[in-house]
Amino acid sequence: MHWKARWIATAIVSVSAVAALIALRRASGPAMSLEQQFERIVAEAVAHDASVKNCVLSVMTGDGSLVWAGAAGVAHHTDSAPMAPDSPIYIASVTKLYTATAVLLLQERGSLSLDDPMAKYLPPDLIGGIHQYDGIDYSTRITIRQLLSHRSGIADYYEEKAGDGKNLFELVTEHPDRTWTVNETIARARTLKAHFVPGTGTFYSDTNYQLLGKIVEAVTGRALSAVFQEFFFTPLNLTHTHLGAQPAPAAKPADVFDGMSDITEARASGAYWADGGMVSTAGEMNLFLKALNEGRIIRPESLRSMHDWHPWRFPLRYGLGTMSFELPGLVARSSGLRALWGHSGSTGSFLYRSDELDLYMAGTLDQTEARVDAFLLLRRVMQAFEATQRHQEATRQHGPG
Repeated sequence: MHWKARWIATAIVSVSAVAALIALRRASGPAMSLEQQFERIVAEAVAHDASVKNCVLSVMTGDGSLVWAGAAGVAHHTDSAPMAPDSPIYIASVTKLYTATAVLLLQERGSLSLDDPMAKYLPPDLIGGIHQYDGIDYSTRITIRQLLSHRSGIADYYEEKAGDGKNLFELVTEHPDRTWTVNETIARARTLKAHFVPGTGTFYSDTNYQLLGKIVEAVTGRALSAVFQEFFFTPLNLTHTHLGAQPAPAAKPADVFDGMSDITEARASGAYWADGGMVSTAGEMNLFLKALNEGRIIRPESLRSMHDWHPWRFPLRYGLGTMSFELPGLVARSSGLRALWGHSGSTGSFLYRSDELDLYMAGTLDQTEARVDAFLLLRRVMQAFEATQRHQEATRQHGPG
């Protein structure tokens, strides 16, 4: 079972169990300040799980009344450097949100259409035979929109096992000194079976976003990293965010673990790119999402198109480079998990917004086995935020008591 199926199923069970055991204090206000509660949440994320070596969290409200960041644990086990609120982190598949936004911006500029076939921009030697299903080759019919929404049916080079009996994640972690090119990752997908006729289902495939990165480069004539710099990093002053090779003198990103194994070195293999190759800080991730939501990168109508949700694996839906997490009303209220949109990453990274609370939350647990824990951490953050708001409102109405 792929990790995507495993962690989503576990999340549903975990949220239900936790909701039955934990009750919010509603009558009286929290004993600690909101900032102290956040500090405890971050500290406990590390203290309660030996496999989680570090955690960083950034929380901000849309109106700017709350801007907070905190961290716990060790960033680099080789020198025991402490994790800091501004420590750079591998954001993994949260990168897809940036890649999708770049594609939507290119559509606004008239450089491409989401309904263009990818074959309009990518050469036959790159995409030929990448999607063959029931004896029909659909490779030249797949559209940019289908790549964005994971509705292409193209196999996932990263999670699916090839003829050698291994997937790419296993290869890069077993041989971290081996360098991979983006073209090699795409070529690996051509050896795997397609999943369905394009547009008839949803299957999360990192290959889709490698192809989108290639399309962005073909359209602009520039390296994807340079496009991101022009579109996002420079205008938003994201000085600690980059794609690809670490620029000097940037600080080294925090260590990433798979269970108890340090897999940090594998992140530099070259395989991670438009699908998951970015480094940022929790605070700068929130700045990006806030700008996206406020229409300062793409137009509101473009963002609405990114929220054209398709069923995926409950409680997650997928749009165009965006994930939606939404539980049924009663379950959402009892669990404290409000509806969210944004994106998650395989390293335990997350970037989400709650429209109901006008709250942005970003960070990581730097642990591939902690994806469920990331959602439970978000639940605790939202519970603390709501409890504090209720207490403040009660105090305004009735005075302290």
